[in-house]
Amino acid sequence: MFTKTRAIVLNAQKHKENAVILQLYTEEYGRYSHILYGAQSKKNGKRQAFLQPFSSIIIEADIRPRQELYSIKEIKIDHPLTNLLFNPHKNAIALFLSEVLLHILHTNEKDKSLFSFLHYSIRYLDLTEKGVANFHIAFLIKLAHFLGFFPALEEKNQHALYYDLKQVSYSTFKPPHNHYLTRQETNLLLQLTRMSYQNMHRFRFNRQERIELLERILSYYKLHLHEFREIYSIAVLKEVFD
Repeated sequence: MFTKTRAIVLNAQKHKENAVILQLYTEEYGRYSHILYGAQSKKNGKRQAFLQPFSSIIIEADIRPRQELYSIKEIKIDHPLTNLLFNPHKNAIALFLSEVLLHILHTNEKDKSLFSFLHYSIRYLDLTEKGVANFHIAFLIKLAHFLGFFPALEEKNQHALYYDLKQVSYSTFKPPHNHYLTRQETNLLLQLTRMSYQNMHRFRFNRQERIELLERILSYYKLHLHEFREIYSIAVLKEVFD
């Protein structure tokens, strides 16, 4: 049955001579793999511009039960990206975050709230000129809300000396593992969790601080997502923002 849905491109990989395998996060069906024929032809050369990571598209595809790869009948742009594809900093962020999402979004069940967040985030990244270097930090902090392990730091226990990153809660006693923060570190994390797209330009980090912060956030993700693997595009991100 052919059906239409909005989708976000997470990855596009050449398949055979004239086809592309697309990893998409769709509004109506969650994460799915699709095959697009004719994507490499000169006639359809313009398609390459909106098959890049973080492209917002509308597809009509043949969705059938118990099928792993779906054939795309029609594809068109949803919201054209006016700046993201041509700005090396934004493009590196899109590449990095799309790889993160590939490791996280496995379910075929729809989550319209998550899709709306991703759709809004992409458009914001495309249009904003302020605080771009901190966008991926703000994105990962916000994404933790949808994944269920956003630090509950507002519910502070005055007697707690530690914050247990595994349990995502305050602890009066030192946890029996190394994944915890002291009260001082917790206060710094509280400030960080208040970062948003609107105020991210006010957070000042030098290159090394930003790298260390990103690595700690990714470690936090690995702590809660056991299938979370190494993100190779982080090397591109570091090089672009050097």
